[in-house]
Amino acid sequence: MTSALRSMPQVSAPVPAARILNRIVGGLHWLRIAHAEQRRRARSRRELAQLDAHALHDLGIDRGEIDSFLAEAMGDVEATRRRIVDDVLARRQAL
Repeated sequence: MTSALRSMPQVSAPVPAARILNRIVGGLHWLRIAHAEQRRRARSRRELAQLDAHALHDLGIDRGEIDSFLAEAMGDVEATRRRIVDDVLARRQAL
């Protein structure tokens, strides 16, 4: 029986369970962060949408610009509005 075991082809060792578990936990952590970010964006959009036209005007945006404003404010796209650009520059200087 020993000679039969010696003649069997060598099979690479399976990936350790700890490594698989770490990947699963890492993926779940990423999903948790992405979900929290999505909730934060939805809350911000909902709060801006509840404002009346005068309050939005005071902020320097129109109702149709809410999504664009949020995308710039959250860093998804290049900031082109002066107030957001100034805030970003001020934060960078504070670091």
